[in-house]
Amino acid sequence: MIMARLLLVLAAGIFLGVVTVSRGPVEGARMHLIAQGAALPAEPEEFDRREVDAYYDWRNNLFFRVFKLAGGEAPPNFMTARRTYKVSVNQYGYEVAVTFPHPLFYWVDLNGNGEFEPDQGEMWIDIEEDGINGNEKPYDPMNLGDAPRGPVPVPPVPRARSEQG
Repeated sequence: MIMARLLLVLAAGIFLGVVTVSRGPVEGARMHLIAQGAALPAEPEEFDRREVDAYYDWRNNLFFRVFKLAGGEAPPNFMTARRTYKVSVNQYGYEVAVTFPHPLFYWVDLNGNGEFEPDQGEMWIDIEEDGINGNEKPYDPMNLGDAPRGPVPVPPVPRARSEQG
């Protein structure tokens, strides 16, 4: 019985190694997360004790939440980012961000080094922003094909001076 389990674990490890090599680091990390029987963790509720930081980044108009899901002295290992549609300063001088209901981006520190590394398969995008339901996919910000973009705006066609009235 113990030998059968050992062989099963060994076979799974070899399979993961083949998948990681054949699909690249982003897809390999995703397959590792799936093989562990886990999906992306659910984002904790607002004011959860595991939230260690929350901030608004005006450069990209995203509201970030950083969590330490593992207990003890472990570094933060989960982060989300939501799009915002209104940011103001309250009467006490703190920024208040009104966000979309579900995150656009998720990060999971898979290798436990305390950093969120998109090139290591630790970043996911949920284009539909509908919560964790299985349609999230690995995201590599260096791959422009994955970017959440809308149509490219077309500049207006200049009119001739005679048409301008």
